[in-house]
Amino acid sequence: MVLVNYIYFKGGCGHCLGMPFDLHDTFKSEFYLDEKRSVKVPMMTIKNLTTPYFRDEELSCTVVELKYSGNASTLFIFPDQGRMQQVEASFQPENLRKWKDSLRPRMIDDLCLPKFFISTDYSLEQVLLELGIREVFSTQADLSAITGTKDLRVSQVVHKAVLDVAETGTEAAAATRVKTNLRCGKIYSMTIYFNRPFLMIISDINTHIAVFMAKVTNPKAPFQELEIEPVCLSACLIGQ
Repeated sequence: MVLVNYIYFKGGCGHCLGMPFDLHDTFKSEFYLDEKRSVKVPMMTIKNLTTPYFRDEELSCTVVELKYSGNASTLFIFPDQGRMQQVEASFQPENLRKWKDSLRPRMIDDLCLPKFFISTDYSLEQVLLELGIREVFSTQADLSAITGTKDLRVSQVVHKAVLDVAETGTEAAAATRVKTNLRCGKIYSMTIYFNRPFLMIISDINTHIAVFMAKVTNPKAPFQELEIEPVCLSACLIGQ
């Protein structure tokens, strides 16, 4: 028996649905793959956005959260130039908790994020074996509720994940849009421009489980580093 798991996430932020990113504000811009190479990509943009934000000076990265109107939220982690390897190495539960606990609402004057579509697939037999799911792959498997006999076992597990982030799609982004006019005092402007590789984590708000972890290195390339949290996947497969 072949077990197939498919997960598709379409995160949309269309202004016409009361969400931050307006299709008409999207423009072509450079995305820097490294110090020498760049590609032109559609860059979504919004002005005067209030959303959870944290600046991690220790790890030299910026963290922004966009909350979707369903039960999902996304952490976008934007390392400083040359700091990607350091931030990737810090992807430990304690740092993720620190980022989540440190987020505070912050006005961002300009937030620019590339549109991207990622599709990838994995063979998960070895992953599940490492998680302790062994019997279902062996002659000891009892899947008789499917066929009426005990001569059936799982020989292959295929997982496909698709991630689509654009202006429109699912009802997304509970971040608020606030516009103010300041007549006096100092004005501290902030612009966050995702114009080089970044990381993202999509989590279920209710369970706090990360269902997607992705590294976006080239928004124009459909096959990139996209992962589903193995613990979440194993819980799904065993019906928990």
